[in-house]
Amino acid sequence: MENKKERNLKNVEEILSLAKLSPRELKPVFQALFFTDKNLHQHNYKLLQLDSQLLEEINVGSKLYFKGEKDDEVVICSDTKTFHVVEAETSNSLLLTHGAKFNKDIEDDVESTVTDVTVAGIFYDYLETTLNKPHLKKIDKLLENSIYKGPEYECDVDINNLFTFEELCEKVQASIEEIKEALNSMTVVEINGKIRTLDLEYHFRVLTYMLKLIDENSWELDEVDFQETLDSLQTLVPKEILESLFEKYTEESKEIDGIPLYKYREDKVCTFFAQVLLHQTGKFNLDEFLQAWKESVPEGLKPTEEMLYGIAIIDRKSVPNTIRAFEESSLPENINERFKILFSAKEKWTVPEISPYIKRLTTEKLDVNALLAKHARASKVDGIKYYSAKHGK
Repeated sequence: MENKKERNLKNVEEILSLAKLSPRELKPVFQALFFTDKNLHQHNYKLLQLDSQLLEEINVGSKLYFKGEKDDEVVICSDTKTFHVVEAETSNSLLLTHGAKFNKDIEDDVESTVTDVTVAGIFYDYLETTLNKPHLKKIDKLLENSIYKGPEYECDVDINNLFTFEELCEKVQASIEEIKEALNSMTVVEINGKIRTLDLEYHFRVLTYMLKLIDENSWELDEVDFQETLDSLQTLVPKEILESLFEKYTEESKEIDGIPLYKYREDKVCTFFAQVLLHQTGKFNLDEFLQAWKESVPEGLKPTEEMLYGIAIIDRKSVPNTIRAFEESSLPENINERFKILFSAKEKWTVPEISPYIKRLTTEKLDVNALLAKHARASKVDGIKYYSAKHGK
């Protein structure tokens, strides 16, 4: 700092007098601001405004990560949350200072003094953070070359196109927990440390092997033995695949003689069999599909129309009624674009029908009903509430 004018208590008293203020009404430490003459408008710093949840993450000692490649918007991730970062302008100048004190740091009973405070930078914009949805679509892109079709096809796989979980976390703009949750909703397995997606036909073949053991061993539907499943199929299927699919499709039901037994989850199994059938054709006669679906699932499991929500669209206006595949995972992350595609695919939706397609876009403040109220128009037909395009006919 050069040629700065020193301030003393007499100067302060004169200024306070002009402002009609009494020193007794103020803290006893007065701070004189002086602007540096070196690189005042420097760009070595960025000001970041923290929302309450990001501040809480910092206060509890969470690690934070900036994520984003050259053409991505920037996000900040903790281990559990994703915060979007945008640049905001302010009409007021924001000052970066060295040595400034806040009221809470100044005692009331100290001797009056004047201290110098250096303004090291001046800013007219800052970075603003808001809790938002993670960018998970990149997982699909990164894993598109990781499809596992069985051991006999591994010689055709380029290992350079495969990623570990840690490598996915580095590239995907989402928190570790959000990435784990996304992977859990997909059919992926870890083989030799790499995250792989299962080929649909191979997936179906392995699951069919597993389900056939129920009849071969005369098991009750809720008395499936995990270890016996592994032992029976380990020569046909890698252990990692069996363990992953068993975890995905079963849940513990009981324990007999200290051995935990399991049952296959009816909704998961029936939904997957429906996906396999729908994958084989574009449109399906609805009645024929429902019959084929019922006959394809293991005896004792009962498919219902609700199991199709999120994977298919039924057209009851066509003659005959039809059904076609319509996967939630195929829709864009942008909420406006997603609603546009939804209402283009089907004019009117009930809440149960549309919920699986927008649930992933909900936040702590906006649940499914709030999103529908904001982006769609409600109407009633025969006492049933439907939602359609907000600005439709």
